[in-house]
Amino acid sequence: MAPPERSGWSDWRGSNGTPALAETPRREVWYNDPSGLMGTREGAEPGVRPEEIPLLAAIDRDTRERTLAMRRYAAGDRVFAQGGVTTGLWIMLQGRCATERVAVDGTITVTGVWVPGDIVGIAGLWDGSGYPAAARALDTPTRLAWIDRRSALALHQAIPAFGFEISRLLAERLRMVQEAMANRQGRPVGQQLAAILLMLDRRMGPALRLTHEDLAHMIGTHRETVSRALQEFFRSGALELRYGQITVTERNVLAQWAGIGEDLG
Repeated sequence: MAPPERSGWSDWRGSNGTPALAETPRREVWYNDPSGLMGTREGAEPGVRPEEIPLLAAIDRDTRERTLAMRRYAAGDRVFAQGGVTTGLWIMLQGRCATERVAVDGTITVTGVWVPGDIVGIAGLWDGSGYPAAARALDTPTRLAWIDRRSALALHQAIPAFGFEISRLLAERLRMVQEAMANRQGRPVGQQLAAILLMLDRRMGPALRLTHEDLAHMIGTHRETVSRALQEFFRSGALELRYGQITVTERNVLAQWAGIGEDLG
């Protein structure tokens, strides 16, 4: 049974209506298409080739082509669902993806925004637990590589460089979580927002294509509160604001808003 064109793995169903975990996502082989590897169109974010990502570069070409499955999504498409079975390892190749956790009371928290080179949905890889948050594509196109869980665990044991890179990425993820927790503890919303913008600037570059709603979900506040704070940052010269894009222009000024007060260069 062929999966829907833009449905995520967690949406696929077998003939009995259960998740089709034994199937492999539809493959899109790009390796031999140098003229349009990522299908980039005007206005789309450029992507990276799998072999340009250190985690995947640790795998030899034959194994990489045999193991990887490629998926393409449009903005708003769900990659996997919160609580769904962890089927494998997702690696960002193009575009952006947000992970969002919905609380019992319906409150949405954006737990991360991921860009090319990032791993998504790694939490349950070893223990087989469900995804702690849902993943949603933010761009058209958004492309991810997928390695099924069994293969990812085998590669982790067989290839030291692959295992080391996963360990490094996990350490980086833990540091980000600790930073986010420290930024939110008892600090005013403006300081939290400035700290989040500085972190995103380090990871994604100064031009951040995020909505005010996205940022509000990251710090657990209302969109209107974020909009007011962004206007203050703008008036101070820390940011430029355009529709759908926030550009950090003065990191040192933004650091002062964050209460860091150090020279960021």
